[in-house]
Amino acid sequence: MSNALTVPALLEEIIQRFDAREEPFNEFTIGGELKAARGALTQPSDAENLGAWAEVLAFALTSDRHENPWNSYFGPMGSGVTAEGTKVYFPDISDTPPEVVTHWAARARALSHHFLKARYADLAWDMSGPIARRKRDPEDARIAIDCYLDAIPRMPEEHEHFQFAIRALDLAVLIGDTDRTERARKALMDVHRGLMKSHSRTWWYTVDRLLDDKKAGVTDDERAELVADLESIIAMRSNTGDPENCDPHEAQSAAERLVPYYRRLGQHDDAQRLHKAVAEAFEQFASNADPMLAAALLQTATDEYRNAGSKEDRDRTRILMQKKIGAAGENLQSFEHKIEITKDDMEKFLDLVVVDDIGDSFVRIAREFMLKRNHLEERVQKTLEKAPLMAHITQMIYADDRVAAKIGGVDEDSFGRLFHQAKLTFQFERPWLEQAFRRLFDKHGVVPQHFAGWANRHGLFEDMSLLVEGTSAWAREDYVKAAHVLVPQVERALRKMSDELGIPVTKAHPTVPGTSVAIGMGEILYNQKVAEALGPDATLHFQALYADPRGMNLRNEIAHGLMDADQFYWHLGNLIIHSLLMLGLWKEFAQIGRKRER
Repeated sequence: MSNALTVPALLEEIIQRFDAREEPFNEFTIGGELKAARGALTQPSDAENLGAWAEVLAFALTSDRHENPWNSYFGPMGSGVTAEGTKVYFPDISDTPPEVVTHWAARARALSHHFLKARYADLAWDMSGPIARRKRDPEDARIAIDCYLDAIPRMPEEHEHFQFAIRALDLAVLIGDTDRTERARKALMDVHRGLMKSHSRTWWYTVDRLLDDKKAGVTDDERAELVADLESIIAMRSNTGDPENCDPHEAQSAAERLVPYYRRLGQHDDAQRLHKAVAEAFEQFASNADPMLAAALLQTATDEYRNAGSKEDRDRTRILMQKKIGAAGENLQSFEHKIEITKDDMEKFLDLVVVDDIGDSFVRIAREFMLKRNHLEERVQKTLEKAPLMAHITQMIYADDRVAAKIGGVDEDSFGRLFHQAKLTFQFERPWLEQAFRRLFDKHGVVPQHFAGWANRHGLFEDMSLLVEGTSAWAREDYVKAAHVLVPQVERALRKMSDELGIPVTKAHPTVPGTSVAIGMGEILYNQKVAEALGPDATLHFQALYADPRGMNLRNEIAHGLMDADQFYWHLGNLIIHSLLMLGLWKEFAQIGRKRER
């Protein structure tokens, strides 16, 4: 059964106007007009509804996605969870008929504007499987490649240049088109040369795509040029005598790409040289930082000196790092903040949580987004009034092959309901936490080491290498690595906390006599002494996030390999980083708990 598709005149006028437009525009410009026009339609027919949806969807999907639910290049801008726990996407391609893909393919052949043709053709290629459930047409890919490359000089933003060139190259390689592959690769190298001349910090897109490529036909001269460019970046950004251009983080980023290349060629001396250059830059950077940040920066310097094979420098910076940790601990202060916000006033909220003092900002973010047990308990009880049927129905939480958890009714299992409410709260706070971190980066220029150093305010980590690795992965949006590195570090910190509280951190092995194993996160967080030290709010937060199957249960989901790749996304990373901010305050939580008891 086919679905008729008719583009309403109001939306067709917009498409034709942009097709004739000479000044540059992007998907957001035309997408905004199409969305407004769709909303202004009065009593459209079913065919017009579908036509309007086809045009709006074409520019609402994004290639800059945090999630990939359809295994595609284009994806949703965001997602959410309904009160029933169902995940929904914005926009969602569910129930979109194949005629929409056919329409996009026709648009790509009928229009004239390079950007529009590339967009429609790429959508037709990319969504043939997820929407139309049919084989892709290589001609769609060829149109997209040619038009992406032709559009590059007409687009004003540099990110559009390398984005278009890389997408064209990926498509050309995918369909095995040698001529188009060469054209796209040369275009990408031209974009890269422009970025290098302007000292742009987005050079890594091209390097990551081409340096180790086996299919794009990168020439020896092109690869040598990329290597030389990386060397120049490291030299400039690690030059401590040039404070204006010195940036150890960018130097490290370039070295992380070049060191493996040198090692594969057997050029180990060059690899060690780069490690040492980065180490010296971080050590110098640390000399001008406050103790908390300096300790984390020196951890990176120590690791880089170790990789460089310089034991004397490694030991020297480790001793200096330990002194900085001690100095940071001397400045600890108790705190108490109360912030009341409305969801309609984001700016006011951000002004309250991200303030002029970076440490105070960390405190406010940690406290604001920490679960409040009494508030959650009130919400659970209110479900008896607002949704009495749901409040009494037992809920089952299913995993792929088992019942992961069971939550009874409010009257019989109020504690279980508390975790369900906590899980919803984690999701509802997504935009607020994201914007708080964005403001923190914008206002204070924080780097990953800030978060690592803060988490170690009370000396929970003797070695911060993995903390720095994990927070750096989060900062560059590698959420898979960030989660797998940082969650075990949270468990290690909680175990150290238990040790300081006089709680045994090992137990007898259940099956091997005479041996011991470390206690796990669940045992730690359900220990009464730990709960008293952290207080009810922080205890519930860590339990719900990491250790209870009725909550997010991150520790066990990750440890047992139960999560798919698309489940590691930006908000998950933000929740983990936020928990690091909480770790830096655990002794203050204990002080507040004692005050409340008095």
